[in-house]
Amino acid sequence: MEPENGERYDVEVRHDARVPTATPGVTLSADLFLPRGAGPAPVVVCLLPYRKDALGGLGVRAALHEFAAAGVACVLADPLGLGSSDGLARPPFDPAEADDGVDLVRWAAGQAWSTGAVGMWGFSYGALLALRTAARRPPALRAVVSVLGMLDPERDFVHPGGAPGCCTALAMWGLATLHNQVLPPVGDFHAAQEQRRWRRRAEDAAPYLADLYRHPAGDPRWRERVVDAAEITVPVLCVAGWRDMFCDGSLRAFERLGGPRKLLVGPWSHTIPDDAPEHPADTCALALRWWRRWLGGEANGVDTEPPVTLHLPGPESGWHDFDAWPPAGVAQETVAVGAGDGVSAAPDATVGALSGVWGIPAAGVERALDQHDDDTRAATVTGEAVREPRLLLGRPVVTLDLTWSAARRVVVKLTDVDPAGRSVLITGGILADVPAERSAVRITLDPACHELPAGHALRVTVSESAFPRLWPVAGGGTLRVGRAGLTIPVAPAGAGKPATVPAPDPARQAAGSPWLSHRPRWQIVREPARDRVTVVLGDETSAVLPRGGVRVDAASHVRAAADRDASAATRVEGAADTTVVLPTGERVRTEVRLRLTREAGSATARVTVDGDEILRRRWDF
Repeated sequence: MEPENGERYDVEVRHDARVPTATPGVTLSADLFLPRGAGPAPVVVCLLPYRKDALGGLGVRAALHEFAAAGVACVLADPLGLGSSDGLARPPFDPAEADDGVDLVRWAAGQAWSTGAVGMWGFSYGALLALRTAARRPPALRAVVSVLGMLDPERDFVHPGGAPGCCTALAMWGLATLHNQVLPPVGDFHAAQEQRRWRRRAEDAAPYLADLYRHPAGDPRWRERVVDAAEITVPVLCVAGWRDMFCDGSLRAFERLGGPRKLLVGPWSHTIPDDAPEHPADTCALALRWWRRWLGGEANGVDTEPPVTLHLPGPESGWHDFDAWPPAGVAQETVAVGAGDGVSAAPDATVGALSGVWGIPAAGVERALDQHDDDTRAATVTGEAVREPRLLLGRPVVTLDLTWSAARRVVVKLTDVDPAGRSVLITGGILADVPAERSAVRITLDPACHELPAGHALRVTVSESAFPRLWPVAGGGTLRVGRAGLTIPVAPAGAGKPATVPAPDPARQAAGSPWLSHRPRWQIVREPARDRVTVVLGDETSAVLPRGGVRVDAASHVRAAADRDASAATRVEGAADTTVVLPTGERVRTEVRLRLTREAGSATARVTVDGDEILRRRWDF
């Protein structure tokens, strides 16, 4: 795969190769990254539902270019009905999306520049598509790399834990995907075929938001969209982040895989690990070792090394290898956090605003804030300060004796309380349906990797709110916690063996970077008089696209406000504005506006070229 002299290959990029599907006359659009002069090469395909010709494609192009420079041919494709591919898009997370993956694998295996050995790579939704395709077992697919992926779109993303989701999927993701739907073609704006595809989907296709409102939490259709990882038998490298909203989904995928597997988990939120602000990892280098072993047949030892590599905090901070997940030797330790005569809390719909990106894909907002103020608005039980440090490594379990006047949901957070009273979020869990009156419940929290220092204590916080991750619920009486139990997974001192994970080369990352700027936005405003909290999440991004030197300036945000008693219906508003400067000098501007409540929503879109309107649409969900 590598040149004999050790040098890297020049990369040839071919745009808009047409990949046939099972439907005659319907093709997918693919961009090819080929190692010039390599001859037939192994191939990696990536199916990206976020427009390969726009900002969505930039995040994965760097990795595919790196693979090609190392001797692996790469294919980046738009799914059916998106970007430059034909047709209308399927509903989000539809199992039939794997048809596109199967078609891509088959096509790539048969090209003259291919050895016939094909891998699949993806980040986030792209990782889910790679796993979904692998579960179909196309014959030419030999290996997969899944970066921050998931298995269950409802419980991992759209409706966390089965409770109605708010800013996560409906607002932020709904806004972004609708914007991509109406954004005109960027790579070849004036091509007649591109204009016809764009006009059809902008005017006729239903936004993803329409499907999300059509199938609320608990709808049986969501069970049909779960990926069965047990059906995957090809080797899979799973990359996960301890702070990522898909951490539990990524680990469940690894636990259930049916073939050779390897797991890497770092201290990341929902970002490609190469670009993480803390302890970044060169996932391109790790993936290349995977491709060389399973696509090229190189005996490089990747299949004989320890299968699990974790980044641990605390005095032994760094990478450690383990023989299994969950790691051997982790003890289930009971922590005394008994509530005595019980603790109570009145309903408060604003709880959760301080939790940062716990479950919300907001790039650049990495850490939760001090949870103290949220804790005071919930029912809390706090254990004694520990005398010796504890390394929590796995899924904590909370048991609760609850009394409530109506059937409710329960949101549990586990925090680390220091001697000054600061409360640091460790992990949490959601139980969507709790019977009315008195209930004994057991909640398994999301995986945790946290060092609890000596002198600190663990706190269990119980409420019904995780705003703006979940929609608030109105009404109800006081929540009372009669008893609380906590079991934590504690790793022994010196757990694992020190390991080395390559860090990205800053010079390589900076060379030819298309990104000009990125400014995240995260604002929390509390109005004491109304006891209302408003959360704003968004960002501003500028980049120059590789094809044609097209400049893109994009800004988007969502704004969500909730009153303590949820007496007024919670509303969420969103806006996304993008200006594209074409090589001709024309300025194409796309404006999308969103207004949502828990029960319904509406959106508008407007597109102009040099101020002249070429599209105006409205949708009601």
